[in-house]
Amino acid sequence: MIILLNKEFYNKESVKEALNDFKGICRGKILNNSIEIELKPKEDIKQLKEEFCNYVLGLMKNKTLV
Repeated sequence: MIILLNKEFYNKESVKEALNDFKGICRGKILNNSIEIELKPKEDIKQLKEEFCNYVLGLMKNKTLV
């Protein structure tokens, strides 16, 4: 699954942190500078894309970036 995040809104460091935190349920990597992310779930997880994006937003909020 590919997720394209707006680099003007999402913080790349928070995305990297989320990828690390999600490594137990999926493999993921940033594909380019526009924050295009590839997630490969280890099992069938409904709404992985939405949960990942919400998690990134939560990290950003905790760091007062949003």
